[in-house]
Amino acid sequence: MKKDIEKIFKSTNSVVVALQHAQSVDGYITKEAVALIADVFGKSQCEVYSTATFYHQFTFEKKGRNVISVCMGTACFVCGAGDILKKIEDELGIKAGEVTKDGKYSIEHNVRCVGKCDAAPVVMVGDKMIEKATVAEVVNEIKRLSK
Repeated sequence: MKKDIEKIFKSTNSVVVALQHAQSVDGYITKEAVALIADVFGKSQCEVYSTATFYHQFTFEKKGRNVISVCMGTACFVCGAGDILKKIEDELGIKAGEVTKDGKYSIEHNVRCVGKCDAAPVVMVGDKMIEKATVAEVVNEIKRLSK
């Protein structure tokens, strides 16, 4: 990864781009990636962490290959998002914020408004947005990915 980070430094000089690359390689930002980026860019590790924590796209925790997010904003919550989240947790045997033992799924914790209140409740399974989601639709999508 060091050569890739050095190439990013030379071409864009962007810590954000380097963080994006590191996350794409490992699935999350590792301590080693922060140290490497800090070294290559001549920054402190604190500065790199500060940049990474500013942007919601970066995570310091390993996630499943399929990330499930249940919007718990007001409109989605009122329309049954809590029940959907409970069913997903039961189906996968994990709680929000956890990863299945096989690393296939994780459930995002404390997801707030995703900006689709008119389509409440909204569930994201990977890149697929399920609008006006039902428990059956979400379970079917999870089962589809399990094949």
